[in-house]
Amino acid sequence: MKGRAIALGLAACVMVLAGACGTDASEEVDAMETAYDFYPDSNYILCTSASSCPWAGENFEAYAEGSLVECSGDSLQRAHVEVTSGCLSSKSAGTERRGWTSTSDFRALSRLYVDGKKAGWKTAAPSYRAHIQEWQAGAPEWAGLHVIARYQTENDLYVASYRKDGLVTIKKKLGGVSTTLAQKMLGAPELRTWHTVKLSVSGDTLQYFVDGVLQLTAHDTSLTWGTAGLRTDSMDVYLDDWKLE
Repeated sequence: MKGRAIALGLAACVMVLAGACGTDASEEVDAMETAYDFYPDSNYILCTSASSCPWAGENFEAYAEGSLVECSGDSLQRAHVEVTSGCLSSKSAGTERRGWTSTSDFRALSRLYVDGKKAGWKTAAPSYRAHIQEWQAGAPEWAGLHVIARYQTENDLYVASYRKDGLVTIKKKLGGVSTTLAQKMLGAPELRTWHTVKLSVSGDTLQYFVDGVLQLTAHDTSLTWGTAGLRTDSMDVYLDDWKLE
C-alpha cells in the first residue's frame, strides 16, 4: 500500500499545474491527461479508457490448427497476451478457429505497451466467449468462467465469475484477501453452449453481464486502474472473441 500511495502522489504531481509541483504548466500535460496518466515510479502507463489505448483483442484466426498461442513458462511469445498459468492453443470448432485450454488453472492477461510501459486501464469492459466442453474430474463448485479487471498484481484485482454451482459473483482481491461485493444464483452454465461474460468497470461502478444481460452491479473504490484478463478452472473449454471495450 505504501508503494501505491507514493505512486499516486507522484501521479498527482504530474497532473496538476506548475505552481503545485515546481514545473511549468503546459499543453503537453493537458494533452497527456486526456489520453493516459504517467506514473514515474510504476511499470504502467494508466489509460483513461480502452478507446484511448486500444488493445488488439484475440479471435484466434491467425494461428494454424493445433498451434501453441502461449504457455506461462514462455509468456513472451505474444506481445499482446500474457499467459500467467497454463497453456493456450488454437483449435478448430466448426468452421472457425478458436482458442483452447484444458488446463486446470488457466489465466491470461491483456498486454499492451505504451511508451515502453504496460498499459493499465481505468475505464474498460473486458469480455470473451466460452464454450465449456466438459468439467474435469473433481472440478470444485467454485470453478467457472472468470473475467478480470483492474489487475495490478495477482493479489490486487477485481474478478467476476460464472460458476459451476450456478452462482454469479463480483469479488475484489486486495492484498491477497478476497471480498465478495455482489452475488446471486443464476443457474449452472450449460455445457457445449457459447456463453459471453463481460465485466465493465467505470469509476466506482462494476457491472457484470452474462450473455448480454446485466446480472450484478457493485460499487468499490479500492482499485482505480489495472490491466484485464480471463481465467478458467477445471474445464476443457473453447475461447473466442476476447476483447477490451
